[in-house]
Amino acid sequence: MNLAILHYHLQSGGVTQVIVNHLWSLNAVGGSSNLRIAVLHGGRADGWPADLAEQLPGIEVSLHAIQGLGYDTGAPAAAQLAGAISRTLKGCGFAADETVIHVHNHALGKNVSLPGALHELAGDGFAQLLQTHDFAEDFRPVNYQRLSSALAPDQPEALPAILYPQANAIHYAVLNGRDQSVLRRAGVVQDHLHLLPNPISAPGQLPARQQARDRLREMLSVPTGQRYFLYPVRCIRRKNIGETLLWSLLSEGRATIGLTLAPTNPVELPSYERWKRLSAELQLDCRFEAGGPDGLGFLENLAAADAMLTTSVAEGFGMVFLETWLVGRPLVGRDLPEITSDFVTAGICLNQLAPRLWVPLQMVGEAAFRAQLMDAYRRVCTDFGQSFPGSAVLAGLVDRIIPEGKVDFAMLASSQQAEVVRLAHGQAEHRETIRQLNPRIADSFALESEAMAGTIAENAAAVGQHFSAASCGRHLMDIYERVVSSQRSDTLQPLSEGSAVLDSFLDITRLNPIRL
Repeated sequence: MNLAILHYHLQSGGVTQVIVNHLWSLNAVGGSSNLRIAVLHGGRADGWPADLAEQLPGIEVSLHAIQGLGYDTGAPAAAQLAGAISRTLKGCGFAADETVIHVHNHALGKNVSLPGALHELAGDGFAQLLQTHDFAEDFRPVNYQRLSSALAPDQPEALPAILYPQANAIHYAVLNGRDQSVLRRAGVVQDHLHLLPNPISAPGQLPARQQARDRLREMLSVPTGQRYFLYPVRCIRRKNIGETLLWSLLSEGRATIGLTLAPTNPVELPSYERWKRLSAELQLDCRFEAGGPDGLGFLENLAAADAMLTTSVAEGFGMVFLETWLVGRPLVGRDLPEITSDFVTAGICLNQLAPRLWVPLQMVGEAAFRAQLMDAYRRVCTDFGQSFPGSAVLAGLVDRIIPEGKVDFAMLASSQQAEVVRLAHGQAEHRETIRQLNPRIADSFALESEAMAGTIAENAAAVGQHFSAASCGRHLMDIYERVVSSQRSDTLQPLSEGSAVLDSFLDITRLNPIRL
């Protein structure tokens, strides 16, 4: 069997690391020595480990740059892209009936030519595994608009059929049970829909803790006895950095919080710089770019940390919910039940997390909150080309979001989040009210790793059992064998309930205005 792994780029980041981890997983599986793998990308590959192929003796891996596969800005050129991919595969000796094309994030809207190119490749007999890490339908209206305008300008209702074609030799992979349910409701056939969680492994041998703490003091001016909470994050908007600042404020000086990396996307930089300025203005005990050139290395940061923190409002998989246990640290902060429910089912205890951080609604004003959330939702619906409920219905939906005069901090616009942080900084009574509404925060700052040793060990064992490289490798090979053995057909069918994908995500109770 031949495997073609396809992604827009191989820059540093989540999907590139997933592909690398998949290769390690396949290498760990006995009997995969006959597997030949071609990794196809759009030309940017700075994040690819140069010596990776040499470290994987069990499989044969080659890299191939494909013109037209990267992020695009123009009109669809599906036939040209399909031709370039097909020529590359034939050049590798990959016959269609012996090959699986494993595509990552094909429908995210980064390249409007790709869906049509995959249609053509399916017609040529290439079996496909389409793995969705992120959905354009999940409050990414700009991506969705690009797809709709390019692929279905006159019939937007036809877009799901283009993005999610159905055929005997087209299978889908998703990261979690939520996404599996979304595609199942939309009509993807059960035996063509595979749950494929990311493989997890320890990041490496940590340096000695005292050595790391010395470096923390030297590079980031964190006193030796000060507790250090690490948020291992690139500070983009959905990572909810304002909430991290609120955590810092509520610590009352008991902990320094380190945020590892600045965003690289220019669109994300203005928001990031605003939070940095607010932290400096209020003299919060935060260290931005703690993993940057003037900070610590990643392993040093982990070794120096007393706990890991997450305040993210949206994840495709949520590596931090698993990786933290492998480095022997507790995890505190925000839970994402639609993501973490799979992990809890696997036996991982996440009792130190909470799905909301409540603040008194009066701190932003009920009328102002209602107006901003309803306006944001109307704009999002319009951007997705969807109608929205009338004012009375929307008001009833908002009622569910603000029980007993409180609101989740993550439901606020960024300007309102900043106002809450300012008010809490200025008045001790606000800080005390927020602590009373969120008792886990005070518990988190008093948490000792020693007291969590049993939970950490049990969680690490569960991660090893369910999310190890070997487990993932066996699962991957099983999926590939099922895909490659599928009967070929040049006829593509639409989803039976294609609108269900967008409907599943476009829910006001899931809207976090900071993402927009």
